[in-house]
Amino acid sequence: MAPLKIRIKRKNKKQPPRNPGRPLTKVNILVAATMSAGKTSLINALLGTDLLWSANEAATATITRIHHNNRDEKVIRGISFTWEGESHQIAEAVDNQLLHAWNASPHVKHIELSGHLSAFANSRFMPVIYDTPGANNSQDSTHALLLKEALNECDDGIIIYVLNATQPATRDDVHLLGEIKQHLDTTPEKRIIFILNKIDQLDEERGETLARAVEATAMYLENSGFSAPIIIPAMMSSSLVARKMLSRLSITRMQKNHLRNELLRFRVNKHALNDVARIPEKIRKILSKELMRSIPSSEHSNEFCDSELRQFTDYSGVRTLELYLKHYL
Repeated sequence: MAPLKIRIKRKNKKQPPRNPGRPLTKVNILVAATMSAGKTSLINALLGTDLLWSANEAATATITRIHHNNRDEKVIRGISFTWEGESHQIAEAVDNQLLHAWNASPHVKHIELSGHLSAFANSRFMPVIYDTPGANNSQDSTHALLLKEALNECDDGIIIYVLNATQPATRDDVHLLGEIKQHLDTTPEKRIIFILNKIDQLDEERGETLARAVEATAMYLENSGFSAPIIIPAMMSSSLVARKMLSRLSITRMQKNHLRNELLRFRVNKHALNDVARIPEKIRKILSKELMRSIPSSEHSNEFCDSELRQFTDYSGVRTLELYLKHYL
């Protein structure tokens, strides 16, 4: 037993336990978007796994709150609640199939999840991530009501609004952004940042360049009343695939082929997204240093190595979002 005690003492000396009398501040992070903008893919990319059900349709029909805890566990616990506020079902370990079933149930109004979110392991706050329904599903008017309820419940924190780079300034976006702007005008302590998602689907041969997309988005948001908006260009689906590969989780052949194509563009200019992002200069410099870390030369290889995959996540937008949340919340 003696060697074990020595190791424990050394570990505690390096990493003293947190003061239980000073709990970390809870911060609400509400993710909003119109349907199919990639909101669920963004949250899954932060989690590094396909926890939330994602599809090219209304995949979120409830309010889902994901609570971070400091226990380094591999499972996510969950409980679903009815519209009357009663417990519907409790699970010691949830997966996307169970969450899909809860979302599809007309009896479930909201879901509470709790687990260790590695992206926030060393944060100065305890995040609560809100996954909200896309408010433009005309087949179910409760989606807009649930989103409004979540906005009113989060009287502080940050809103992450996801825009689809391939469908800019849709009527649904105009309507939803107008509602959020009115809400922010009455809650000045809140802030909002924008994720310009799916930039890997832009058709550069038709002039849909990354720089033009970010510039047009900035003008659109300025005209919508959002002064000097924070805009992070991203490819959250590709970010998620890279993180799943790093965790040795299975991916499909289509996902692997798409990631390979994006990796080739990354090798040409790994600073492309960081250069055009509308972010604080402090964040840009931190990310630039991370992107300058040396990686094995593999310009002509179709294989993925871990160091390159880690740099790809830095490049793809999810790391930019994490840095912003850690430094400005």
